[in-house]
Amino acid sequence: MTIKEVLDKTITFFKAKGFHSARLDAELIISHGLGLERLQLYLKFDQPLKDPELEKLRELVKRRTTGEPIAYILGKKEFYKNSFVVNKAVLIPRPETETLVEMAADFIGSKKSLDSFQVLDIGGGSGCIGISLAKEFPEIKITIIEKSSEAADVIRENMVLNQVSNVTVYNLDADDIEGFVEAYADGHPAFDLIVSNPPYIDVEDKEVEENVRKFEPQDALFAEDKGYIFLKNWANKYSTLLNENGMMIFEMGYTQGNSILEHLTKLNIFKSVKIKKDLASMDRFIEMAK
Repeated sequence: MTIKEVLDKTITFFKAKGFHSARLDAELIISHGLGLERLQLYLKFDQPLKDPELEKLRELVKRRTTGEPIAYILGKKEFYKNSFVVNKAVLIPRPETETLVEMAADFIGSKKSLDSFQVLDIGGGSGCIGISLAKEFPEIKITIIEKSSEAADVIRENMVLNQVSNVTVYNLDADDIEGFVEAYADGHPAFDLIVSNPPYIDVEDKEVEENVRKFEPQDALFAEDKGYIFLKNWANKYSTLLNENGMMIFEMGYTQGNSILEHLTKLNIFKSVKIKKDLASMDRFIEMAK
């Protein structure tokens, strides 16, 4: 079979399965399996494929038909100008989280001087937030806390992939702020900006896509207290490590804005607490100024 025949057959198969992006999925999987760029598929339409190549492609197509996300099959995901290694140990970076990075970049960029400017990324996952900021602002220092040792390894891979040297990873439970303070290299952590995309989905939420539940790490998705536990605890605990005139920016669920705004305002630890919307005009971020 030629590349064209395999591509056409795969597109037809994916369409029959009801995939909304059948052509794109087929192009990505086949180009990945053959070690080609997508454009090369069309430049090498008539190239015959050998049996080992066909078998490899069959396995990749089979994985996709089980509902496995394309990002896990490819082992990478594009996010905010950069590419990131992803596997089942980490949440797949979402487009809305790019807005969090943009908000953080705007805050950093508003400063007259970035000498000794420090950022903390709580629950870093793939490291996409912290590493994106590290690459954008190589003169600042980024610290990432990640509980999962497998995810921490992914962060380190992404540091190498994106050629950043201003990031430090702590493989620690973010709930244990005392442990982090004790382990912190300088002994007295203090940050100008704290960012996080914490788990914020209610464990009882029935609207979560089946394939998200099936393939992505549950600890990175779900939270007790109707999804609020980490939003509340991390904002409260880590505010003690935030410098005067510092900022915290957390991602949240689109229905959680009013409740978390009321909760954080009542704590009386921030000068201001504001809800910010994503590109779809949904409540998506909580911004806390000290």
